[in-house]
Amino acid sequence: MLVMHAAHAPAFPLRKRTLRRTREVVVTILLAAVPLAAQSQKPAAPKTKTRLAQAIDLTIKNGHDAILPPHVSNLLGISPQEHETRVKQAVEMGESIRGLDVSTDEHNDVVVFVENRLTKETTFYLTSRRGLLRRVLSVREGVGYPRRPTKDDQDLFRKEKQYWLDRLVPKKP
Repeated sequence: MLVMHAAHAPAFPLRKRTLRRTREVVVTILLAAVPLAAQSQKPAAPKTKTRLAQAIDLTIKNGHDAILPPHVSNLLGISPQEHETRVKQAVEMGESIRGLDVSTDEHNDVVVFVENRLTKETTFYLTSRRGLLRRVLSVREGVGYPRRPTKDDQDLFRKEKQYWLDRLVPKKP
C-alpha cells in the first residue's frame, strides 16, 4: 500500500491553481458572450437592386432565347475561343434594331447593341450588372473592330443603357 505524506505530496503552488481557474473563468465568459453578441447585432438590411440589375433580372426571366454569334462573343472577350454564347434577349425592332443580351451562363456578361440597317453597322457594348462599360465592338458589313471605349462610346453607351432602363424598369412617379 502506498501512503504519501504531506512532505512528499506533489508541489502545486496556490498561484498556479489560481491562474488556471482565472483562465477557465475568462474562457467560459467569452464562450457565453460570443453568441449573445451575435444575437444582439441587427441583420444587415437587404441591398436595394439598381435599375440595371432589375432590368437584367427581368431579361433573364422574360427574355427570348437567343445566341450571340461566336465571332462577336470572342471579340467582346466573353468566349476565349470562338463559341456562341447563349443569351436571354430583350429586343426592339424599328428604324434601328436595339437589344439587351444577358449571358445565361454568366449573368455579369451583359451586351447592349444597336444595329443600323441602312449603314449595315452594329455596335456592341459589353457591360456588367454594375453598368460599367468594359468593351466596345463595331461590326461593319460583317467585319468586327474591337476597341477601347472612348468618351463618345461612353456617352452613346449611357444613352442606350438609359433606353433599356426606361423600357424595362420605368421610374416610379
